[in-house]
Amino acid sequence: MPVLTEYRHGMTMGIPPRRNDHERAKRQAVEGWTDSSTRRNTRFLYAVDERKLTGRGLALSLTIRDCPPTADDWASIRRAFFKRIERIGLVRAHWLTEWQRRGVPHMHAALWITPEAVAADPFIVATVTRHWCEAAAAYGASPRGQHVTAIDDAIGWFQYLSKHAVRGLSHYQRSPDGIPTGWQKTGRMWGHLGDWPIVEPTRYVVENSAFFAMRRMVQRWRLADARASGDSRRIRSARRMLQSNDRSAGSVRGVAEWITTGQTQMFLRHLAAMGYRIEC
Repeated sequence: MPVLTEYRHGMTMGIPPRRNDHERAKRQAVEGWTDSSTRRNTRFLYAVDERKLTGRGLALSLTIRDCPPTADDWASIRRAFFKRIERIGLVRAHWLTEWQRRGVPHMHAALWITPEAVAADPFIVATVTRHWCEAAAAYGASPRGQHVTAIDDAIGWFQYLSKHAVRGLSHYQRSPDGIPTGWQKTGRMWGHLGDWPIVEPTRYVVENSAFFAMRRMVQRWRLADARASGDSRRIRSARRMLQSNDRSAGSVRGVAEWITTGQTQMFLRHLAAMGYRIEC
């Protein structure tokens, strides 16, 4: 039976395999973004309760001039940077690695710092920038190459999400083609630190006919939302969201969408009113 999973800021729906008796492959070294790593990152962000994001929030885009020889060197920079921020008063952080066109990694992050630390340092943005430049000094990090802005409310948080959390493997900053030359592995592509308020998802089992009706409703909602934004790329994506070169695969393709709990509940109530069976 199809399963719909409702998150605070998203929903997924699909048909689980009837059998899953294949032998699990041995875990290999991480080599860049994959569908599964993108999916795990997105599911985590779907579940964040933005109402409980205490502290002063900052959105970061952090760069270096020279590419580290290995992914381990890049990871060392990241760990050293966050260790510095922990000493200041880090509450939580979410980070991800992407590639520049010239084959050099950079990091996007959102972090929250304690109010006491912010009160003690009125130039906290400059302080965070300085700590990155010092942690990555060996690779030519300079203040001019960094971008740090305040996340003052939930709107700022969602702006961070919309820019850095919805990219797929087709985006050049996550494409395997951007992995630096000489890196045999990339290590983890994203992660989070500290105390994150998470709302556990709710799962519903729906009948097959409700699954297809829900797909159509989500697509119409997504297309209307894209048209309201005037973004032609989003409009094309919404139109193609259920298409596949394999007709049999396209006919059962699931959905995953950034959408509010209220909107998902409205869809479910509409399905129930139409007589579809839904079990929580």
